[in-house]
Amino acid sequence: MQGRIIRVSGLQCLVEVDQSHWQCKIRGRLKAGDRKTSSPVVAGDWVEIVPTAEQTGIIEAVHTRSSKFSRGASGTRPFEQILFVNMEQLVVVVAASQPKPRRGFIDRAIVMALKGNLQPVVCINKVDLTSQEVVDTLTAPYEALGYPIYRTSALRGDGMDAFKAALINRSTAVVGQSGVGKSTLLNGVEPGLGLKTKEIMKRHDRGRHTTTVVHLFKLQQGGYVADTPGVKELRLWGVKSAELAAYYPELEPLRGQCQFGDCSHLHEPGCAVRAAVAAGCIASARYEGYRRIFESLSSDE
Repeated sequence: MQGRIIRVSGLQCLVEVDQSHWQCKIRGRLKAGDRKTSSPVVAGDWVEIVPTAEQTGIIEAVHTRSSKFSRGASGTRPFEQILFVNMEQLVVVVAASQPKPRRGFIDRAIVMALKGNLQPVVCINKVDLTSQEVVDTLTAPYEALGYPIYRTSALRGDGMDAFKAALINRSTAVVGQSGVGKSTLLNGVEPGLGLKTKEIMKRHDRGRHTTTVVHLFKLQQGGYVADTPGVKELRLWGVKSAELAAYYPELEPLRGQCQFGDCSHLHEPGCAVRAAVAAGCIASARYEGYRRIFESLSSDE
């Protein structure tokens, strides 16, 4: 039987099979060997299961993934932590204020979205807490690149119709740091969304520590939303400093125009990228974000 992973908690997986939820365990051979990721099965996976009792079974195989979003797990022994797979778009949520928006988080999330074959979407929430000028300044570099932008106030209702329409009949993942209003946004898309799944989660988790659990919600009007816990730190995974420019589409037209073929775009003479920044052709905020990420990757290599 085929199903889709809705939630993974410890060694237990909640699998959607047709219109029902099954409790499934992972076959031992899927967990064996020297794995390079945090789990062989994650939210969004399409899997093959063998029934063992009523609405329970064992996951025998995992289908090929079309997309993924991952990060480097913290710790002295870093590994890839895949948060979810098989989604179409990634909505990066930041607050216009309270907490202060962090461009670096947006830029890092976009890099990992592009690497994982996801369409980046930017949502600026809590627009009621600041001026339109501040919001426009924050969104301008991403609008220039053609990324979909949504300005919302989940509490006041600003922009919610457009935001909801962007999720219907799509598979969407939502990421953001704690306090940006993700849960309020999702309840604005479908009122009571969290309450509808609370009992399911309670039965499935059975007291386990679940602060890092990703849950896949099925929307009544069609589509899925993967809600992620607040991300404190988004460490890039699988991206080398020399490859970083490939994930900045505004740098692509300048490929090969620098004096040196291996130009880092940070300090070398004859750099076409820095010249474009000085000329106002590339947003300085985006370039500064590129520089910071490049330096952080270089220090880890």
